[in-house]
Amino acid sequence: MPSFSVNTDKLVALANKIDKLHKSALPVAIRQTLNDAAFATKDKFLMNEFDKQFVIRKRNFIKSHSSVNKTANTFNVNQMRSEVGVIKGKSKAGDELRFQEYGGTVKNRDYIPTDMARASGSHSKLVSKNHYLKNIKKKKSKPQFKNQDFIKSVFKAGEGGHVIYDYILFEVKKIVKKTNRLFFKLKPIYSYRKGRSVTITKKPFLSPASTSAIKTMPEIFVKNAQRQINKYI
Repeated sequence: MPSFSVNTDKLVALANKIDKLHKSALPVAIRQTLNDAAFATKDKFLMNEFDKQFVIRKRNFIKSHSSVNKTANTFNVNQMRSEVGVIKGKSKAGDELRFQEYGGTVKNRDYIPTDMARASGSHSKLVSKNHYLKNIKKKKSKPQFKNQDFIKSVFKAGEGGHVIYDYILFEVKKIVKKTNRLFFKLKPIYSYRKGRSVTITKKPFLSPASTSAIKTMPEIFVKNAQRQINKYI
């Protein structure tokens, strides 16, 4: 866990100075420094690192899924700890960020959206609401079957329906019958593998963000120490 130490001559001298002003001056300065650094991590450094690592499809995602736990109002410096992290249980995507930070295997990823499932067919966009899995009534189809059976399945699903073929979930966009022939247009929106597990290569963002914040802590401590000096002098 990253920590902050007052270990330079300048900071030690400043710490000694405010410690003599009042018994609470130094603990308060340290507590405020930890909290300020935590909020800087969340509001600045975490956003920057997240942008570096991922395709941002929802601008406020990491902001809405991260939080700060401020250190308790104690004067015991050894008990002080401010935390920054991802909110647990807010969403499935948020809970799976731990795999992005450390790497790992995500289980039960039967369906993975294609770019065609996203708004404007763009890789950088979110999945369109009408393509959310919860809004899709998937037809029971074999991952692979003969062409004639596939055609029957498409016709049975109808326009706006869905079929699975060759490990792809298709939306039936259009069906046209001409004489004895049937024409249809399909849109591939999900790849499909029953019980699929996906290996995630780690892309840390919390750790680099906290490292960047630690580098600013001496400056933050000076500002908070000066506040204590102004308070008591």
